[in-house]
Amino acid sequence: PANPHFLRGDLDGAGEMLLDDAIAILDTLFAGRALSCPDAADANDDGLLNVADPIRIIMTLFGGAPDLPEPAWRCGADPTADPLPPCAYDIGTCW
Repeated sequence: PANPHFLRGDLDGAGEMLLDDAIAILDTLFAGRALSCPDAADANDDGLLNVADPIRIIMTLFGGAPDLPEPAWRCGADPTADPLPPCAYDIGTCW
């Protein structure tokens, strides 16, 4: 899809951002795991995938950090352009 819908921070399609999503980003960065939706992994929406992304998820879940950039807590299209490849799927209207 040209502008697929996804939920920022939800890498496994569970419908919510959880600690295992942060771990999945670390697996990608350090163990070469492939991602079907890099935009979902870009938790801080800076257009890069790095250790700041799982830290942002953990801080949002447990540390009182602000919500992730849209689309967060409900699915939608990415409102910002970045160099990351688009998601390989569209989860549509979501949950």
